[in-house]
Amino acid sequence: MGESAWIAAGASLTAVWLPVSALLLQGLRKTLPLEDFLALHEDQALANAGPRDGSVASAGAVASAGSVASAGKVPSVVSAGPARPDSPTLSVVVTACNEAEEIEASVRSLLRQDFPGLEIVVVDDRSEDATGAILDRIAAEPGSAGRLVVLHNRDLPPGRLGKCHACALGAAQATGEWILFADGDVRFATPELLSRTLFAAIRARLDHVAVLPDLRPQTLLTEATTNAFGWIYLLGVRAYEMDKDAARGGGGVGAFNLVRRSAYDRIGGHDALLMDVADDYKLGRLLKESGARQRLFFGRGLVLCRWQKSALAVVKGLEKNFFGGFDYSLVKTAIVWLLLAASTFGPTALFLGALGGGVLPGETRSATAAVAALLVQLLSVVVGHAAFGDRNGGRFAAVLLFPAGFALVLAAIANSTWRTLRRGGVVWRGTLYPLAELRRGLVPPRFGRRFRDVRTK
Repeated sequence: MGESAWIAAGASLTAVWLPVSALLLQGLRKTLPLEDFLALHEDQALANAGPRDGSVASAGAVASAGSVASAGKVPSVVSAGPARPDSPTLSVVVTACNEAEEIEASVRSLLRQDFPGLEIVVVDDRSEDATGAILDRIAAEPGSAGRLVVLHNRDLPPGRLGKCHACALGAAQATGEWILFADGDVRFATPELLSRTLFAAIRARLDHVAVLPDLRPQTLLTEATTNAFGWIYLLGVRAYEMDKDAARGGGGVGAFNLVRRSAYDRIGGHDALLMDVADDYKLGRLLKESGARQRLFFGRGLVLCRWQKSALAVVKGLEKNFFGGFDYSLVKTAIVWLLLAASTFGPTALFLGALGGGVLPGETRSATAAVAALLVQLLSVVVGHAAFGDRNGGRFAAVLLFPAGFALVLAAIANSTWRTLRRGGVVWRGTLYPLAELRRGLVPPRFGRRFRDVRTK
């Protein structure tokens, strides 16, 4: 490779890493830990309320949050029970398929919530393990009466994915002005979490709150892999411009999608998502494109979900997602895979190539370009991991396994593509969904913009 080619390669890699790292850091700056967001709005509410007679003990309860958002007053504390007439109502829709290991802890963490009049709808989606029996046992307990509704879904209509259909069933049962969609392996760490979050969401005039769960504990390699996936996700949802409320980008999180019911109904609920494997992410994108005000947070210490127990399990867990994320297009997938591989390993390969040629840094312009590309990448990775760890509670030591983490993400993309094509579809929770149907059911970019002028009751 001639000197001009070396220089061009080094300059190209530097030109990739500089803006990408800038956008990532901007996205991390704007994606707060959920606790910081909640505390911010509680502090502001207390400041606006001024001195009180002692009747206000917490800004987290939402006994009168509808008026709080407009009047700036801190609501008084209430205990779990019937909602007051002026209270916002909340339904939690949990979908569970073969979640016997986690479902009890998840549901009990919801039953401990102090939100007045909380409605919990759990959809047992064709489980073949003890999930249904566990749910029935909990529902029969006195403390669940009037709060927990269990739906046992045994059938899957043609043209629908299991989870998407389960979400639609749960939403049809839910009566709240707000709906929280959550997975069956998610735990909510504190009893006041939902009341605090809804209070802050209303006060911030939001329509959708998505929370990235705390995945700890993780092995260091698993953490490096989920970090790499997290970087890609933050760039994909355009977290760096989330606060501009533009009708582009956006995304959701299966562990925690809190949605204003009117915004959910405006996009037709899950109707457009019934054959899209990225339903949780696409729900957020549709909402954002439709004009909903959306924010993304890190659920460090509050929203807990040990998603996968090993790095290889992460690769397996992403099997249904990646190829679908690239619209089941081999061309798109190949382009993204090559760009990601080149940007990840290119600087090191360029540097080693220069050393292998006996050229020392500074001796030629080509060697200088190779060193510059590597240094820019290393600086970006170090700063990015420090910022990411500050947000999600991760360990900075995961930076040491950055190459391995991204290599496993590349392996996950390849694995998703190969297995989907080989099987002729996606296997999800034991059901094979044909590739032709999945392609027909894709929700394309900007699809949500058609709902911007839709009015709901």
